[in-house]
Parts: sequence; C-alpha cells; structure tokens
Amino acid sequence: MTQSLQAALLPERGVVAITGPDRIKFMQGLMTNDIRRLAPDRALYTGFLTGQGKLLYDAILIQDNEDILIDIAAALVQDLVKRLTTFKIRANVDIGQVPALAVAAVWGAEAAALVGPGASEGSVGSDTQIPCRKAFVDPRVAALGVRLLYPSGQSIAAEFERLGCARATASDYAAHRLALGIADTAEISGETCYALEANFEPLHGVDFKKGCYVGQELTARMKLRVGLRKRILPVSAATTLPDVGTQVTAGATRLGPLIATSGNRGLGLLRLDHLAEATPDAIRADAVALNVDWPSWLPRGS
Repeated sequence: MTQSLQAALLPERGVVAITGPDRIKFMQGLMTNDIRRLAPDRALYTGFLTGQGKLLYDAILIQDNEDILIDIAAALVQDLVKRLTTFKIRANVDIGQVPALAVAAVWGAEAAALVGPGASEGSVGSDTQIPCRKAFVDPRVAALGVRLLYPSGQSIAAEFERLGCARATASDYAAHRLALGIADTAEISGETCYALEANFEPLHGVDFKKGCYVGQELTARMKLRVGLRKRILPVSAATTLPDVGTQVTAGATRLGPLIATSGNRGLGLLRLDHLAEATPDAIRADAVALNVDWPSWLPRGS
C-alpha cells in the first residue's frame, strides 16, 4: 500500500447489535432495504423512516455470525435502540449497543484491495490485510472506501502505519464524502428529507420489491406516481461556502438550503424543477457563486 491511502478513526459512529432467532423478520419490517440481501460477504445500506416516510436515520448493516451489526451515528445509538425496542412486542430479539466496537475508514484508489480482489460496493472481506472484526467496502459507493469495525481497545492506528496509510481525521473523511456528493446521517437524519430525496435508490439503500415496512407506502408512491421534487446534490464554489441553512438561489427563485459545507464544497437539498430552469451563472448562496455538480454515480434525470 502507499500514501495514496488515507485512514481515519470515526468516533462519531457507534455500533448496535440485533440478536435472536426473529432478527431477520423483525428488521425486514422496519428498514428500507431488503434484509434478506444481507450475507456474510455483503453489507447493506438502509434507512429507518417515520410512518409518513420521512428519514429518521441511515445506517449500514453487517452480518456477524448470528448477529446483525448496525453502524450508525453515535449520537443516535440510544434513540435507535429505544425505537427498535418499541417495535419488539413478542419478537424474540435482543437489541443493544456494542461499546466494545469502534469504526474507522480507509479511502483512496487502492482501498478496496484491503477487502479482497474485485471487491465492490458492500463486499465484506473474509481475510483482510487489517486485523479487525469486520472490513467491508462502503455499500453506497466504492469510492467512499473501506469501513472497519474493530475492538475499541485495539491500536488500529498502528495497523494504518504498517500499511503505509496517511493518517487523517474524521473531518478529512467528511470532506472526502462531500466531494463525492454523498450525504450522511448528520445532514439527513431527524426528518430533514425523504429517503429518495437523499438518493437512497442510486446509493443502493432501498428495495422496491421487498414488501411492507414502516414508511413504505409514501416511498413507493414517490417512486411510482409522484416523482421527486427535491434531491440532495453536491455544490462547490471558488471560495468558502456560507453556513448550513443558507438558501441557494437563482435570481429571485429559491432552490433550497445548504445542508452541509466543508471549505468550498457542500450539499444542497434543491428543487429539481427550479434548478432545471435556472441559469447556471445565476446560482448563489448569499453572495457566493455556486456550481451544482451532478455526481458520476447519479444518472442524470433519475
């Protein structure tokens, strides 16, 4: 490996475990993706919705023997445990945080090779080059890199050095993610948007054939009948972007707010019809001229 790889600890992430014989059936009715696609060699991206279809939080699922591990924002761990517990009723499952596990990320052109030859989105390594509990390619977009679940007491930084990875920070990883145009929990949780507005379909986070789950009706209607009015898209500028919440405009027309910024890159939740009618040179956030950058992983017109 070379210094083209960067590695960072992600202390803002936590892990929840779902155990018990009813875990598959239980989770299938609560999440946007099809839990039956989860396998020892395949991680899943998914979302948890309100009954009205708004996104509460996103997460990544990994199978670990007979357990389901959920990689989720640490600030939302207790909320997720509480919410899942309210749906438990008679299901034979146990739900709890796993403080013994921590999360890290490695990204760069050669990152997927840590998982194995030919690894792609969601590939889970069985014999990885880093000793950890789980190593898998991010199931959203492979360019996001490899995520690691490792014992929280382990000196994973020493393994990064052994592999020749450049040490980075969680902020560096966030900047990398924003450069790819991908929103994360911090920007989309708490009923900020609908799952499809957060690009769950091209990011492999929703399954339209799995059957009923909480929030499914509105999600299916938006896909099949209504269509999308808004979508999260990356934006960039020649200078530092203004604060989150600043309206993106085109003349007198509001396109939508900035929902994330890092230096001169960010994300906006933008009205697609207004964006299509806007003159590119007129798009602003306050006085800052913006470019709206359609990412390569998102087909135009989708």
